[in-house]
Amino acid sequence: MTNIEIMRVLLPPDDDSSDARLEILLRNAEDTLLDYLGRDTLPSRLNDMVVQIALAMLGRLGNEGEDKRSENDISVSFSDLITEDMKLRLRNYPRKVGAPNAGLTERAQTCEYLRS
Repeated sequence: MTNIEIMRVLLPPDDDSSDARLEILLRNAEDTLLDYLGRDTLPSRLNDMVVQIALAMLGRLGNEGEDKRSENDISVSFSDLITEDMKLRLRNYPRKVGAPNAGLTERAQTCEYLRS
């Protein structure tokens, strides 16, 4: 199955997202992972993670820039696109040598980001 077909299976039956929209989200999700790993190509074993991130991106459409929101008695919060479970799995794929911040730990990368 292609990633779009997998997304279609995982989406609710009434979801009317176009293939073009899903393709853009999949491409953005792949770019997010590539940037996180500092790589040019993504290992094929991470294709399922691309789908997970693309689904999270789809769920966030229209809520860009929000971390959480409350209206009346309803509260909605958004998790990071790359969850802690995903980060644990991504540790099996070290950053490419020479990639920016390749030698920094995740905490050091966060501190470096905050300084810039």
